[in-house]
Amino acid sequence: MLYLQILAILFMIPGFAIVYLAKFIVKKYKLNEKAVYTYGNELTEEQLMEYKFNKAVVNIKILGFFIALPGVILLLVSIK
Repeated sequence: MLYLQILAILFMIPGFAIVYLAKFIVKKYKLNEKAVYTYGNELTEEQLMEYKFNKAVVNIKILGFFIALPGVILLLVSIK
């Protein structure tokens, strides 16, 4: 079962790294500029920029979670 635990860690490390570095990734690749806001003119310019940044960070964190999830499941199965 050691090989399953090693494989699980290999899945989890990049996923958790993406979650941890989400703000850096958004700033580096300017992903907040690509975020879509479809609710009209309800926000000021500053609030809109903050909304787009937070939306991009959450999307990156969800992606990291989905990358790490198979590793977590595999680790739970290998420990049983």
